[in-house]
Amino acid sequence: MNVARTCGVAGVVVLLAVVSASAAISGAPPVKGQQPLLITNAGQGPGAKMSRLLVQRTGAVADFDYLAEPQPADLKTKPYKTLMVVLGSTAKGLGASGITIDQEIDRLNAMIAEAKKLKLQIVGVLLEGKTRRGKPGGADERCIDAIAPFADYLVVKKDGNEDGRFDAIAKKSGAPLTFIDDAMDFSEVVKAMYAK
Repeated sequence: MNVARTCGVAGVVVLLAVVSASAAISGAPPVKGQQPLLITNAGQGPGAKMSRLLVQRTGAVADFDYLAEPQPADLKTKPYKTLMVVLGSTAKGLGASGITIDQEIDRLNAMIAEAKKLKLQIVGVLLEGKTRRGKPGGADERCIDAIAPFADYLVVKKDGNEDGRFDAIAKKSGAPLTFIDDAMDFSEVVKAMYAK
């Protein structure tokens, strides 16, 4: 019986190792998320819409909304507890919104100030990795500057941290930093954040 029990425990350990390896998540373990959740973007890139779809598909979050360009007042339309901001800018997205990157940064600064005032949990996500990184002073980097240092938790596609920028931000702010190998791995992070 002890042999069977030992084999069973070993099997579970191997299974957990396989699941962990396939999930391709590293760094800090996912933090506990709160609801209602508001998902938005910083820079009008496509990552926020992708994250909304991934969150929806998990079925783990019962109460969430998506707003592309929330103003500070929008954070009070519901008793939101978590603000998830997906980082990444595109000229096409800004153009479709009819705004400049300077106007977007002003909006982000006001949104973060209100989120802090309301004591919302702020989650910064770089879902598209190095695709949404750029030269210092560029739109992508300015969006990172506006959000990441104020986040309570960071989730970053690993190839977006090749220069160690997010390591430095997390070290300074104290925010837990979780890495994903692929954008699809974000689903597993969300499931862990909202596990009952």
